[in-house]
Amino acid sequence: MPEQDPLATSHAAIPPEPGDYAELPGGILWIRLPIPGALRHINVWLVPAPGGWFLVDTGMRTDEVEAAWLTLEPKLPLATDLRQIIVTHHHPDHFGMARWLAERHDAPVCMTGEAGAASTAALSETTEGSVQGSDGFARRFGIELDEPMTAILRGGIYRRIVSGLPCIERLEAGGRVAGADRDWHVSVHWGHAPGHACLFDRQGSLLISGDQVLPRISSNVSLYPSNEDADPLGEYLASLDSLAGLPEDTLVLPAHGPPFAGLHGRIEALRAGHGLRLDRIVAACSEPQPTMEIVAGLFPLQRLDPLNRLLATTETLAHLRHLELQGRVRREISASGLRWLSG
Repeated sequence: MPEQDPLATSHAAIPPEPGDYAELPGGILWIRLPIPGALRHINVWLVPAPGGWFLVDTGMRTDEVEAAWLTLEPKLPLATDLRQIIVTHHHPDHFGMARWLAERHDAPVCMTGEAGAASTAALSETTEGSVQGSDGFARRFGIELDEPMTAILRGGIYRRIVSGLPCIERLEAGGRVAGADRDWHVSVHWGHAPGHACLFDRQGSLLISGDQVLPRISSNVSLYPSNEDADPLGEYLASLDSLAGLPEDTLVLPAHGPPFAGLHGRIEALRAGHGLRLDRIVAACSEPQPTMEIVAGLFPLQRLDPLNRLLATTETLAHLRHLELQGRVRREISASGLRWLSG
């Protein structure tokens, strides 16, 4: 009989309600905050630190999340014992409440330089510049964006669900974050978001993975105007290679879904899923294909809301870009428009 995951039979396996928490091995507190859409929640983590706690990720700036934090404050000594706030990456469900919490509890916010730059750019981008960038991007890759998708790509929604730009202290790759009885090692990854930080406790074999490795879904890997010359899917697959070097018995604390064991098996499943999608695209492009036909072959666009239509489109572009750099597909422009062709 295989060994049981210790979390599977413990009270800590029951997800906490907003405004409450559950205690995990090592005294880590699991907090779950609501977010709109299919994911429905984000996990954030309070980790014992010298003289208090450090917090990993913050939730999106919404009335519901603010209410959850206000409910938690009497239960946890955040006002006096929150030593620092670590944000894994700049996406709003992770970064959105960082400034609000930092100002409320006088705690520094720590991010990698690349993640901090991404948050600064997202909050400061001008409407005129973002319009020009998104329109040119759409033409170069042959994508069709309806108005709600375009509004998301231009950044206005981001500014509404982030509490502002805090003063950011730099989190360095290879650095350490002080825990109560042992340090957490910082690794930095690419593909899902610029400079995504993960934290690993070697002694306890615990990985706070953010969005880089999730138990039930694949992290979104997208091509945007800001990274259209890069290879985000190649970067993401390389990040999986680096995380595969961690011990097999690592307990993963993800941003979405329950804590889980079996890191190596999950990484192999993620690799296989992307490999299958790449092969499907190459097969579809045996005859010239417009971009949106390829997207529709991978995702049920008619059933998706604007955000997920955009994510489906930009994720398909990341796969096409990876194949283009490998020489497995190419872009052609003709009188009928941009088409993708294998070989």
